[in-house]
Amino acid sequence: MIESAGGMIPFLCHVFLILFGGFFGLNFAFNKNFAQKNFDYDNIQATYMGRPLGFLMTGLVLMAIAALFQIGGVTSANEIFGALFIFTILAFIYNLALTMNILPTHDGNPHHIKNAIRPLIPMVVILIRYFNL
Repeated sequence: MIESAGGMIPFLCHVFLILFGGFFGLNFAFNKNFAQKNFDYDNIQATYMGRPLGFLMTGLVLMAIAALFQIGGVTSANEIFGALFIFTILAFIYNLALTMNILPTHDGNPHHIKNAIRPLIPMVVILIRYFNL
């Protein structure tokens, strides 16, 4: 399994992305207060906003698990992590635009920089995995 992932570092990055994406995906999908408490949304609609994102992330995690164990003929996770990488770039740019007041926030309050930094975590892990293959 480690050899098919490309070595120890890409394998660990693969496992980290599964755990990281699984945590956020399942919390967005099933934890009603996750988007409200952690991302400072005071509206109940934040729960419904996060559910599609949670199911999308959970789907990516399931595909990453299938690629790790080579289930169903899925032998490469490059496409899965490529899609996740594009998602993290767009999320970082959007949150940075909210933080720098280029785009208005949903409630007029300032956007915290921590929300712009969060997408950088999986982005860096994907880059580490890519450069160590």
